Amino acid sequence: MRATELRPLTLADHVAGSGPTLLLIHGGVGSHRHWERVIGPLAASFAVHTPDLPGFGESPDVPDDTDGDAYIALAAASLLPLLPDGPVHLVGFSFGGGVSAGIARIWGPRVARLTLIATGGFGPPDRQALPTRSRRDTDGSEQALRELARHNLGVTMLSQSDAVDETAVDIQRWNIQHARYDSLKVSHQRRVLNDIAHTAAPLQMIWGERDVFAQPSLQARAALVHDARPDARIDIVPGAGHWCQYECPDAVVRMLHDFHAPATAPAETQ
Repeated sequence: MRATELRPLTLADHVAGSGPTLLLIHGGVGSHRHWERVIGPLAASFAVHTPDLPGFGESPDVPDDTDGDAYIALAAASLLPLLPDGPVHLVGFSFGGGVSAGIARIWGPRVARLTLIATGGFGPPDRQALPTRSRRDTDGSEQALRELARHNLGVTMLSQSDAVDETAVDIQRWNIQHARYDSLKVSHQRRVLNDIAHTAAPLQMIWGERDVFAQPSLQARAALVHDARPDARIDIVPGAGHWCQYECPDAVVRMLHDFHAPATAPAETQ
């Protein structure tokens, strides 16, 4: 479906704190809950918006035939009414990074600063698939589905086994139950380098040191980013996997504060 055929949607949004507008865009098979461990500290300095994108969480559905380009245009049009006038500090995670880079290109000077965390949009993976499991491997019970989520989080999202706690499993189960759009339509596009090259906002890239989706390596991805945007700031979260703002929230909060509000001191997460 083309972008011109889609009308803006009324999205679910969650707002905390006051100050400059900080818009956090969640990842694929995700929701606003991807940000649970960093919202409180960031709300000490910002008005933090954590919406659910179209087809996720508590927001309305989108047609199944909506392609990646149309989806980003729809997200850009649907997010604007949630925000006050003025500059927007924009942060996107994984699939939401690809969405955010496209939004920043559309919104232009409205975006004060742009951070992409473990971003998608580099194209489909080019190495052997990760050893994830599917629902077909279970008996369908809630306990079995929780163990499935726990396994897949450890394989794809988090680098340390003790990081896959009950809260992470709770979030993953809720996100899976409320995801209705195929985020790979954006994440597997080769779009992010072109979008950031056509975006003037200062750019920060954050990766967890052990992000299994940063292929073939973090260094290779950082080099591609610097080819497109020589001024980009690259930050690596030591010991973290893909969902680094959950696994190492204090480190990610410090990095975001330093880039988006360097004059303020970040609070510690709880």
